[in-house]
Amino acid sequence: MGDQKESLRKITHTLAVKNEEISNFICTLKQSLENLEANSNQVQDDLETEFSSLHAVLDEMKENMLTRIKQERASRTYELQNQLSACSKALESSEELLELANQTLCSSETDGFTQAAKDIKDRYSTQPSIACLFPHSLL
Repeated sequence: MGDQKESLRKITHTLAVKNEEISNFICTLKQSLENLEANSNQVQDDLETEFSSLHAVLDEMKENMLTRIKQERASRTYELQNQLSACSKALESSEELLELANQTLCSSETDGFTQAAKDIKDRYSTQPSIACLFPHSLL
């Protein structure tokens, strides 16, 4: 029976040591789990912060680009409206000159014809809004 008690003591001791190892391993696993959760939460927080920062930068870039587009549109609209106005005035002047030229051609007065032709040429040459619309070979 002494040998059996000794064997039982060895088994008990081995079981106690193994229980201690398992307990330590469980503590290590629990600590690893806590570290994993803490690290995961930190990574998520960092990611949220980074994306918030990127979102803010993108919003700012979007606003800057929209502002530039609006400014460019306003500038081009102004320029095109000025060109449209200038062309409308040029067309009006051109129509007046055309009417005067037709009247001169239909006139039977030869003295008046020469003077009217000279006046038409002078008006045509001195009005850049009209002259720019036509080839210079017509001058």
